[in-house]
Amino acid sequence: MRDVTFRPAKSTADLPISSPIHKPCPDMAGMENPDPKKRERARFLVSKLREKHGIKKRVKGNSQPMNYVCSENGCAEPWDSVSNANLWDVKQ
Repeated sequence: MRDVTFRPAKSTADLPISSPIHKPCPDMAGMENPDPKKRERARFLVSKLREKHGIKKRVKGNSQPMNYVCSENGCAEPWDSVSNANLWDVKQ
């Protein structure tokens, strides 16, 4: 991997805006320096509205990562098939 040049990551906030559609709109000016008291009150009001209208927060399900075992022939998937394998390259 000698042909890869790694550079430190940059935040998108530090990059120049290349298109006017990516500029913050005037309506969002209040988010520049938000007031913590107003934000907490807004969160409280949203929770009350959810309660009043019976809207429940979504529950994030448990993730079930897939486990792969890879060799020179390809990657064995959990359901016992081999992907990324060329049939003519597989040694039998």
